[in-house]
Amino acid sequence: MDREHYLEKGFKQYAIMIPSDKYKQGIEIMYPSNPIKSDNQPAVYILTNREGKVLKIGETQNLTSRFYKGYRCVSNSTNDKIREHIKNVENIWVYVFTLPIETKKILGFKCETSYVKGLEWCLLKEFEEKTNKLPDLNVMKK
Repeated sequence: MDREHYLEKGFKQYAIMIPSDKYKQGIEIMYPSNPIKSDNQPAVYILTNREGKVLKIGETQNLTSRFYKGYRCVSNSTNDKIREHIKNVENIWVYVFTLPIETKKILGFKCETSYVKGLEWCLLKEFEEKTNKLPDLNVMKK
């Protein structure tokens, strides 16, 4: 399974992550053509190399926060692993599939949710079934 599989499902290019001395954490996120109307929305994303090999399938409730802040600035095991890959191995291309925020009144409360966690899990399951492994930069299915 490669990038084309996900492009056929409706994923759109969002950004390219490259090494950079400009920032403390050592990577820059470039947005060559942003097809997303609002960055502050939930999405499932895939990270690939130049050739289209899927390196990671992930989800976020907020694209801006995940890429502009999270991968670029926040230190944790996942972000550090991605940054090390970018600095030491190759640039990473980002493709996203955005999802709407669903609002429903439950027990008198306005509740909001999206289906990103469920979709991420389904995409990881599909990937694992077809390749007998998870993408290289995924640690587990949640």
